[in-house]
Amino acid sequence: MFPATDSVLCARFLSERVLPLYALEAVSRCRFHHRGLNDTYKVECNEGDAYFLRIYCAGWRSRDEIEAELTILLHLAQRNASVSTPVSQKDGQLLTSLNCAEGQRWAALFTSAPGMEVDFNKYNDELAGLYGEAVATIHCAADDIEGRPLRPTLNLAELLERPLHLLTSAIAHRPGDVAYVNGLGDRLRHRIQRMADLEMGFCHGDLHGRNACVKDSAFTFYDFDCCGWGYRAYDLAVFPWAFAIRQNTTTRIEAMGRAFFKGYMRRRTLRRIDVDAIAAFVAIRQIWLLGLHIGSGDRFGWAWINDSYFDSQLQVLRDWETNWLSRSGAAWLQADPERD
Repeated sequence: MFPATDSVLCARFLSERVLPLYALEAVSRCRFHHRGLNDTYKVECNEGDAYFLRIYCAGWRSRDEIEAELTILLHLAQRNASVSTPVSQKDGQLLTSLNCAEGQRWAALFTSAPGMEVDFNKYNDELAGLYGEAVATIHCAADDIEGRPLRPTLNLAELLERPLHLLTSAIAHRPGDVAYVNGLGDRLRHRIQRMADLEMGFCHGDLHGRNACVKDSAFTFYDFDCCGWGYRAYDLAVFPWAFAIRQNTTTRIEAMGRAFFKGYMRRRTLRRIDVDAIAAFVAIRQIWLLGLHIGSGDRFGWAWINDSYFDSQLQVLRDWETNWLSRSGAAWLQADPERD
């Protein structure tokens, strides 16, 4: 067999060989739904229920890391956080091993989140606030997890240093940009390191306004693949970052961020020091994204990771530094957050 980097598994065989392991109603359809960092198949049943079968990519997460993710989701659900949860098989197992062309992969079935994702253009103060409230509920529910299950640590090494190395290697032919991102990396690193008391805890890792569906004013979250233990300010920074990369005006970025943080503080205290770190973590998130794209080139292809791509993505960093990095964190809030 010729070696494979990445394969797309046949939905029919998944339906015949994996889905019978679960006590589902009669399955009417299973089809390939989405390719992301992992592959997702939508499973529809005759009675109207829907599930999502995730096939983790080979070499992306270890079995222990995946099992830790599933355990965390069950814990959050038990604490009344609204999340998509893994479905147990008839024998109580949560994972199925698949022998694929590229190596071992793992399959897990998840409940469907009710409602629909919110289009970024349709976000308003109310929806951003509701999203913030739901994020606070997740953070509160995760605070009593004992120990730290095996997940990536969302520290500066993971969020900044490793992706920065990948980025500078990819743009070595653009020495001016290499000098800029290295200098920015130094400024961001020193800024966060000076904030010695930032809150650390469980983070979803990808709270960009999606990865959640809303129904009856309630968000249900899914896709915890990027979760880990790290800076809570980073977890919160991903929401305004999502508006920045879509070239929203500074007025809209500030409005959506303010509504999001106000919603968060309706459920959970947010300290001034963590608010002050958010602008730096937005820039760090952008560097992380660049590293993620470069590191995933063999999965998604390299043609689009070109000079045009770097022009636009690095401009996001330059614009953010110009417009936001020198501003006080209180710009996100109409009133100062509660201090220690």
